[in-house]
Amino acid sequence: MKKIYCRLIAALCLLATASAATATGWPAGYEGVMLQAFYWDSYSDTQWSKLKAESDELSESFDLLWIPNSARCGGSRNMGYMPIYWFTNHNSSFGSEAQLKSMIETFREKGTGIIGDLVLNHRCGVSNWTDFPSEAWNGRSWKLGPEHICSNDEVAQASGQARPTGAPDTGDNFDGARDLDHTNATVQEHIKNYMVCLMQDYGYTGFRLDMVKGYAGRFTKIYNQYAKPKFCVGEYWDGNYDAVASWIESTGRESAAFDFPCKYAMNEAFSSGDYTKLVWKANGTTDQPAGMIHFGYPQLSVTFIDNHDTYRDGSKFNGNVLAANAFILASPGTPCVFLPHWQAHKEAIKKMIAARKAAGVSNTSKVTVLRSASNCYMAEIQGSKGTLAVRIGNTSDVPSGYSNADLRASGTGYAMWVHDGGQGGGPVDPDPTGEMTVYYDNAPTAWASVLVHYWGAQESTWPGVAMTEAGNNIWKATLPAGTTGVVFNNGNGSQTADVTGLTDGHLYRPGSGSKPPCTDEGVYNGGGGDDPTPGTAPSSLYVLGNLAGSQWDTAAGVAMTRSGNTFTAAGVEFVPAEGQTVCYFNLTTALAADWDELNATADRYGASVEGSPLTGAAPATMVLYAKGVNASGCLSWSIAPGKYNLQADFDNMTVSAMTSSGIDGISVSEAPAEYYNLQGVRVDNPVHGLYIVRRGSTVTKEYVR
Repeated sequence: MKKIYCRLIAALCLLATASAATATGWPAGYEGVMLQAFYWDSYSDTQWSKLKAESDELSESFDLLWIPNSARCGGSRNMGYMPIYWFTNHNSSFGSEAQLKSMIETFREKGTGIIGDLVLNHRCGVSNWTDFPSEAWNGRSWKLGPEHICSNDEVAQASGQARPTGAPDTGDNFDGARDLDHTNATVQEHIKNYMVCLMQDYGYTGFRLDMVKGYAGRFTKIYNQYAKPKFCVGEYWDGNYDAVASWIESTGRESAAFDFPCKYAMNEAFSSGDYTKLVWKANGTTDQPAGMIHFGYPQLSVTFIDNHDTYRDGSKFNGNVLAANAFILASPGTPCVFLPHWQAHKEAIKKMIAARKAAGVSNTSKVTVLRSASNCYMAEIQGSKGTLAVRIGNTSDVPSGYSNADLRASGTGYAMWVHDGGQGGGPVDPDPTGEMTVYYDNAPTAWASVLVHYWGAQESTWPGVAMTEAGNNIWKATLPAGTTGVVFNNGNGSQTADVTGLTDGHLYRPGSGSKPPCTDEGVYNGGGGDDPTPGTAPSSLYVLGNLAGSQWDTAAGVAMTRSGNTFTAAGVEFVPAEGQTVCYFNLTTALAADWDELNATADRYGASVEGSPLTGAAPATMVLYAKGVNASGCLSWSIAPGKYNLQADFDNMTVSAMTSSGIDGISVSEAPAEYYNLQGVRVDNPVHGLYIVRRGSTVTKEYVR
């Protein structure tokens, strides 16, 4: 007989959010490069089947691909900016829904995420101005009506059309489609779940938000805090630094923005031939690259030269395209290459991207401007693996300390050099023997044993060599000199995607799904130096998260009490943030005045998968995020609102939570039970473990023994 212990879940939406929970905004220290894989009327070049066929080449250079709105918007040639369908009917001018999913999965297996184009400001009807479709998804019907349209939308003055009864617009009006009332709770619920649907059912990694001037930025905060896309960037089309910064702040920094100030600075610099315009003064004193990347917002800046809109209007870039690409690829922010530029200059841009990645340049890398003159811009940027220097202008200047041996990319009006420890453009290998030790976090995959297949100067016989456990389900192997790539696997058919760009001593953590891509978590020192070794408790520990009276305040966490290798805290109360139905938390060894200080000085402990649900019935794995290395990427557990007794067990590296009363609740229902795992996949014959269970309209989280 099965004993079932259950806690009522406040909302049915937990089924959708369980698998969609990832980091919000845009990650700090992100070293990826994005491609806008379309332009206006790119119906041939952007067919899903064509992009899939190019996936091997594209994934070698690009970590993210931004594609058009994928849902049907009417007609056989439609770019998707007059949206009709959201949850269903993703058969567009670029291919069928099946082709879309196949393309996204193919890129995901190669480690490249797909960024979807979301048009949330406005929507079109199926046959008239206001008849939005009724769509079935996740067990309910989704439909908006005239009451969800802004009262000052132009349909209010149209004859023969329904009258809108929503609140006035909170942003710029858009003629041609119905402006949605984002103050309306039903509209918000639709958008939040639309985003979850795109990630959960279609496989999107993140989103580009169209025309965010059309509604207040505070709503983007609500949507992202619910759906938690790993990447989100808004099109706030404005060349004014303060205006773009104000929008980013209005989202609670939950979204990046396209760096239009940088784009317009490049337009002016390259059209006039005056490269001093590529530089702005940070705080009025220090030369830095122009735009949002120059001070305060590089992490949340996506730089670009042209996009589908600017390429066909008066904002089109007029100058040296390759030199402009060299500028953004040698600057902080996340560079977004434009498809027509890639198609026209593929080999040259490949070399530039390879130079950026050889040095490990990220969106938060520090820049030193070496020269700012009308005929020459020169700068050096510090990456995680080395330094990259760039020169823009038709001069022969070479930055001090660099030589022709360091030259990685050059052409008319630009040159790029890399210092990377003498490894010929690859990652720095501090081991003079040339051997490389890599670590694999087996917690997400839970394989009984781990093997690693390697290639490069030598190649192992599949499935590779056995790795050894280094503790806390972290496995390691030392690979031959000249290794350029690996695949981690269990020797029995399960494996990760290819992992390239390896760095000696780094830890690689897999994502979810079949053949998951791995992320580089930085140096794994097993707790060496000042870092506590997994299995040995630190001297102090604090709870940080959605706490009552302290919402993610880095200076005001709840102190836990140590006994041996175990920490406890009683009656910790969790209160959800605005727009959320669940709470999030992780643990830190110290408190600090701000996030930068916290991540630089404190080890943090969190989940192996963002948003992993935590209940008293099932302790969760606790993962170390070392200070100064990957603490800023600490993932959080999710927990239902309420008071809990928390326990962090460093002998077993687990964390658990029980309600203060010690009773987890019991629920009885006559309706047939439907079991789902925590990723939202139906399970017909549940065995020992934690499940989400639906009985009619009631949803519970239950532990089956």
